[in-house]
Amino acid sequence: MSTSGDGSIENPPQSDTTNITTTIRQMNGPPLTCSQALNTDFNFILEAGYVPETEAFYNKLWAERDVMRVIVKHHLGLSDKSICTIADQHDWMRGFFNVCIPVEVQSPDSFHKQKLILRCAMPHKLAEAYNPGSVDEKMGCEVGAYAWIQERCPEIRIPHLYGFAFSNQRHFTHEAHLPLHTRAASYLRRKLHKLLKHPLLLSRYTKNPSGHRLSSAYMLLENVRTEDSHTLASNWERHQEDPIRRYNLSRSIARIMLSLARFPQSEIGSFQFHPNGTVTLTNRPLICTAMIHENEGAPMSMQRETTYTSTEPFVADMFHFHDKRFSGHPNVIDDAEDCREEMAIRLLNRMVAHHYIRQDHRNGPYFLQLNDFHASNVFVDSDWNITSLIDLEWICALPVELLEVPYWLSGCEIDEPRKERWEDFNVVRKEFLKIFEAEACVVRAEHGISLAKIMRESWESGGVWFWHGITSQNAMTLLFKQHIQPRFLGKSLAGSEEEMLSSFWSEESGKVVQRKVEELEKYKGEVESLFSNGAKGGSNGINGSKGLE
Repeated sequence: MSTSGDGSIENPPQSDTTNITTTIRQMNGPPLTCSQALNTDFNFILEAGYVPETEAFYNKLWAERDVMRVIVKHHLGLSDKSICTIADQHDWMRGFFNVCIPVEVQSPDSFHKQKLILRCAMPHKLAEAYNPGSVDEKMGCEVGAYAWIQERCPEIRIPHLYGFAFSNQRHFTHEAHLPLHTRAASYLRRKLHKLLKHPLLLSRYTKNPSGHRLSSAYMLLENVRTEDSHTLASNWERHQEDPIRRYNLSRSIARIMLSLARFPQSEIGSFQFHPNGTVTLTNRPLICTAMIHENEGAPMSMQRETTYTSTEPFVADMFHFHDKRFSGHPNVIDDAEDCREEMAIRLLNRMVAHHYIRQDHRNGPYFLQLNDFHASNVFVDSDWNITSLIDLEWICALPVELLEVPYWLSGCEIDEPRKERWEDFNVVRKEFLKIFEAEACVVRAEHGISLAKIMRESWESGGVWFWHGITSQNAMTLLFKQHIQPRFLGKSLAGSEEEMLSSFWSEESGKVVQRKVEELEKYKGEVESLFSNGAKGGSNGINGSKGLE
């Protein structure tokens, strides 16, 4: 590492990667060349490692097909004579965190084939190696969300959850598929629970031990795919400009958002399923971004049983989490100047945070929201009415300020609306809010808060970009520069100003910059070595997998 005459850090010369022409596959996306990999802002070394780990996970599950058949029949309460067919690997579907295995079941006395999905959590994508118990935490939150929606929001169509098992092989089954005496006991228990006005929600899932064990935590779900229903992502680009379809979709989304928000929550957090079948809002807010970064090695800044009764501590912990990720990620910067800019903007974001935290709702109420809602998470009919919502793993009770118009409805990326797509985004935003307000008039909520008014005010104040930034993977700096900084300063910060501000991010900011530049150069060398070895050893890959996301 060299320094200039004034002792400041100089960026080392760039290495030449033009002669490395091999490509390496990644989990979610096309194969990349060395130059392309070095140009990404995620840790490509980890990403490339997920491919063989996923392949090993596939092979392990494939070897357990007989166990799968037994546990499916176990949860459905079927006899051994029933035929259970596990799909071939090339028909399996993979999302970011789970492998979904299509299953067909036919009982001896029926010609009808029941279609299900066995959804297995991938430990290597859920930070299990860094934080043991992460898989079960994610499972407990998702099951809790399923149970809560079943009881409180039956108008939201979700797949039927037949049963599930945690990684320690605690098995649970929906009471509808258990013997008569068990169903009767469960019914009486719920009646007594309601009679005593117990504050905890009692789900319809009860322990159902099995002597057969799958190596993965799993959920057994209804397969909601039909001839008349498909994922929105499958034809989004073809029909996104159709005004009728867009209206139907916006209305369906608005209804889901309003249904979830009907019941105000006293804390920021996620649902948690307990072994006695109860569901409580006692888990940390399990945000998708947090799990992705923790899987890259970022320290857990919110302990699992941490909830928040005030917005400010939640925001402070989110900033702390992003700082920890910035500190530990090897290629989060481009060079020394970029490092100082990142540190300065993180400081400035903290300084302006109070402008975007509503004082009238700083202590709640909070509202359930879909933290990772996108076109692959919903099934729609041919007219784009939502027929089912899937993937409930990231539902959290969050500050009302986080309610927003889904930006992807305009076809924009999160960094586009400030540029050439601004008017497109604004048209869709106004359309959605108009539909949202109309639907809000017919929803009987247990609060008198105008959510549409808050969403509109958040847009006008620029708060929508602040909240997007602190809950996104890597958009905080860009959104601050595009949307927040111009409201306070009509020009970009000079390099000397960024250097001065960055000094307040850490007492040893100069050492931080030097360390981050050194880490970047080490990372680049490791990536180049990975590709050089790849050129000698051939490409990697996963056989027979369909992506969900």
